[in-house]
Amino acid sequence: MRLREFRDLRTEQKTAKLISLPKRDATMLKRQLSHLERYLGGIKYMTGLPDIVIILDQQEEYTALQECITLGIPTISLIDTNSDLDLADILIPAIDDAIASIGLILNKVVF
Repeated sequence: MRLREFRDLRTEQKTAKLISLPKRDATMLKRQLSHLERYLGGIKYMTGLPDIVIILDQQEEYTALQECITLGIPTISLIDTNSDLDLADILIPAIDDAIASIGLILNKVVF
């Protein structure tokens, strides 16, 4: 729903329909487009659900993890001592704050 709205606003922006609107309405739509870009910019070209999702930090990405559980998408989660073991499907014990640890594990998982 929101993704469709985001795509429609982007199309209106590209076709210059926002210019024909009153200044107040155009400003409100640009603000809404900016907000949607911040939250949905990473998934704007997705056409379907992913096969699997890798969660790097359970505490920070709790909402994304709950969405994956709701949609039935399997998850791989890097878990630290403060993580919940019951939420993810596949658990990888690691220090989820260290960039070197994340890079090493993602290189092994992806390739």
